[in-house]
Amino acid sequence: MKKMMIFMLLLPFYLYAHTLVLSVFDNGDDTINIKGMFNTGESAAGAMVRLEALSSHEVLFEQRLSDESELVTKIPEVPYIIILDGGPGHSTKHEGIPPKEGFKQEVKKQVKAKKPQEKPNRMSMKLSSSVAVNVSILIAFILLFATIFVSVRNTNKLLLAIKESQKE
Repeated sequence: MKKMMIFMLLLPFYLYAHTLVLSVFDNGDDTINIKGMFNTGESAAGAMVRLEALSSHEVLFEQRLSDESELVTKIPEVPYIIILDGGPGHSTKHEGIPPKEGFKQEVKKQVKAKKPQEKPNRMSMKLSSSVAVNVSILIAFILLFATIFVSVRNTNKLLLAIKESQKE
């Protein structure tokens, strides 16, 4: 019984364990498709994607993932690394794919006008539909109903015992 109780207490921690997965695909037209998600299947929408030059660590591109957890961008002309930042403890890196002509030796600075970034609000956040979350909710409801059932049964036993003791 104790082993089962320990297992039930530790199960939610196992179910919530997840890692960030970064996939990069060459579209063949000097653009890349960057996709991010958690290994549980949960969307990584809103995670920050950065392309940094390897030599100067200059940020070449920075944008948040869309609701589809992916974005398309032009391949930089200098060697770079792709960083997907999904929040504290959720960051992953991937070596950049070279363009068709290969990387240029010179490191040119690209100046981009930054757009003000919108802060994600609760209405635009995607509701979680991962299997781990669904299983955890199901287990929580099963435990809730089991607790109510046992409580009602014990209450009825106590009431019956009180009635029998009053008859004597």
